[in-house]
Amino acid sequence: MNIEGVILVLSCQKHIQTRLKEFRLKNSEYEGWKVIYVIGDLFLDREYRLQNDLLIVKTEDSYVHLLKKLVLSIKYLRQIYTIRQGILRCGDDLIFNEINLIKFLNATKTYDFLGFSPLYKSLLYPNREELKKTRDDYFIYDYYSQHPEDFLNPQHNLKGVNIQKYIKRPDIYGAWGALYYISNYSCEVLVNKMEEIGYDIFHYDTFSKSYPYTIEDVAVSYILYLKGIPFIHDNHFVADNTFSNFSNNIAVATNKYK
Repeated sequence: MNIEGVILVLSCQKHIQTRLKEFRLKNSEYEGWKVIYVIGDLFLDREYRLQNDLLIVKTEDSYVHLLKKLVLSIKYLRQIYTIRQGILRCGDDLIFNEINLIKFLNATKTYDFLGFSPLYKSLLYPNREELKKTRDDYFIYDYYSQHPEDFLNPQHNLKGVNIQKYIKRPDIYGAWGALYYISNYSCEVLVNKMEEIGYDIFHYDTFSKSYPYTIEDVAVSYILYLKGIPFIHDNHFVADNTFSNFSNNIAVATNKYK
């Protein structure tokens, strides 16, 4: 089946009765772009199952495995559909301005990686040597400090994992993970890289001497920059919990149930 692209909304099983009900887009398709919601199920009896607009992927359903869930869903969606343009990756707590969403979907896209950067700038010429700079990032560690129950969830496959071991990551910036666009070429690069490392988000990267894959949006930027793919910043792509400029944005992130 030929489609223009996929509006891919990443979620998890614990939000099926909350976010996936409260923040659903009104339509199942916009301008030839299919809306697909994604959750993980580590014990699924097949690689994936597509039920109407819900894609269930055989993978961990945890926060730290978000990159794996994203790239596997891209892999399978590219098997199910012939995608002409790319993927609009969305969080599950976004409220969309559908007029601006449709404008974006209809716009000519000459870029491979587009989104909103918290630093308000693009990275037009990724430098491989700059990717060796690292820093300690306690984002994931702090999340699990606040959600220790996740270690006991068999769907998360985190028994015995010491999250603090994986805090070092490349010191880079790129698209904020709430909403960003990746082209078909970028999708191919992401799938190829994850196939190369066996979808192991705890993989130690010898080039950066760090663990780039535990924070999904950092990992996406890192993988694409390694291939020399630039990032284009758009001030009006997504807003962070502020409705004052919502009329200019594709969506606003509510951060509800954080």
